Amino acid sequence: MAESKPDLIPKRYWGYLALLVWGAMALFLLRHGPYALDEGGAKALLLDWSIADQVANSVVTLGTPDMRALLWLPLGFLWPGQVFAAKVVTVLILAVTVAGLFLWRRKQGNEEEALLMSGLLLIAPFTLQQIDSLSPGIVLLAAFMAGALLDRAYREAPRTFGGSYFAQLAVCAFSISLHPAGLAYPLSLAWAWRSQPLDRVQQRAFYVGIALVSLLTLVLRMGWHDLGSWQNPVINAAAMLWGPNLQGGETELDTWVAGLLLSGLLLAVLVHQRRELWRDFMGRNLLLGVVLGAFLCDAVWGFLGLALLLYGGLPWLLKPREALLRQGFLVQRGWVWLLLLLLCTTAMRADRAWYLESRAAVLSDQDQLIKTFAEDVEQGRKLLEEQNLPLPRIRVASQWPARTMLACRCDALPLPPAARDPQAQLAMLRGLSHLILLPSASKNLGLAENLSLLGTEVETVSLQPGGVILKIKAPVMAPAAKAPAPATAQ
Repeated sequence: MAESKPDLIPKRYWGYLALLVWGAMALFLLRHGPYALDEGGAKALLLDWSIADQVANSVVTLGTPDMRALLWLPLGFLWPGQVFAAKVVTVLILAVTVAGLFLWRRKQGNEEEALLMSGLLLIAPFTLQQIDSLSPGIVLLAAFMAGALLDRAYREAPRTFGGSYFAQLAVCAFSISLHPAGLAYPLSLAWAWRSQPLDRVQQRAFYVGIALVSLLTLVLRMGWHDLGSWQNPVINAAAMLWGPNLQGGETELDTWVAGLLLSGLLLAVLVHQRRELWRDFMGRNLLLGVVLGAFLCDAVWGFLGLALLLYGGLPWLLKPREALLRQGFLVQRGWVWLLLLLLCTTAMRADRAWYLESRAAVLSDQDQLIKTFAEDVEQGRKLLEEQNLPLPRIRVASQWPARTMLACRCDALPLPPAARDPQAQLAMLRGLSHLILLPSASKNLGLAENLSLLGTEVETVSLQPGGVILKIKAPVMAPAAKAPAPATAQ
């Protein structure tokens, strides 16, 4: 029998080439403008740009950013003002993460399953929109993968208080700062040292380190205010299939049906595969991440749920069934190929629709409101420059201050709290020229009521489904100090 010749090109290089092609195509699909971004990501970028350009602005008043600010800090010095640079880094992070997930599943199952899971994750419209919005879901999944690799590396060469020890604690702090689902990694690490301790001294060192770092990170962050409140899990479960709906409006029937089906499938995977997932470090990270992320049920939870369905659910679905084995290969694997064809077709159609929407500048209601304000500010600046008149100082209090500052290139502050009466509220507006908010939001009801009773003191500039832009007619502003012009976000 003739011996098979070795491949001229190793398989891993074909994998690198596939990831390179995917990365180039993904970058082609992403937006270049300052809209459709995550509030926490925008805050981290603004802080990095402020540090790099040594420009004093109001970004320091927006609260402590998550630790993506450290990840993107070099971008502030190399490409200040370039939003797209952060998206390029996010694409690279996801490519490395998917490569790690492929190797993890190949060791757990077979190469065919690992390829299918990784390919579906890369082409999923939810994945591309997570990159485009600079959502914390991508880097949180990367933190889970990095933590699993660091745990294995430490156990192969244990050294108390060595580099791997502090690297794992740094991953704990990083993941916790991103999202409540990030608590999954320190909990998973603590369980690993409870169930498989190398010795008592190292076990205690990890217990103390995990507790101190987790508590310190939670105190510094003071909650996850950039993430918003609890969302509808059915809608975000449906987004696993064709991505979130930017245009808003009423939820259609197909979204409810898809969301309920995927929610039920995710719950079935959690229940049926819980023991198998719990035994593996990375599987335990995903399991706990989905459970803890359910306290918000936002897009990050949906993305982790998608990863869990692919890497934890597909092996269960693809497991050979005795009843199907007797029916032949076509029956055994035919339904799998049909399912893959439907999933790939749906993903590609959703990717194309999302690309056309982005090129047509279709924005969410919130981003459209912010864009309207940014265009009004830019038009006013150009008009005054043509007339050689001094530029007025623009300082806006926004419900989304980081995204507003990035779009309009002006000082932005969080919304003031509701005062006891309209006149006290007017005194709190000293130093502001505009306000942007959604009056119907529960946290804004008191503020909106006071603003509505101020009469002629406040003028409505634009009323849209995403909120309202208000202008204070006689703002009391401090004189503006001359500073270098902020970099233009691209």
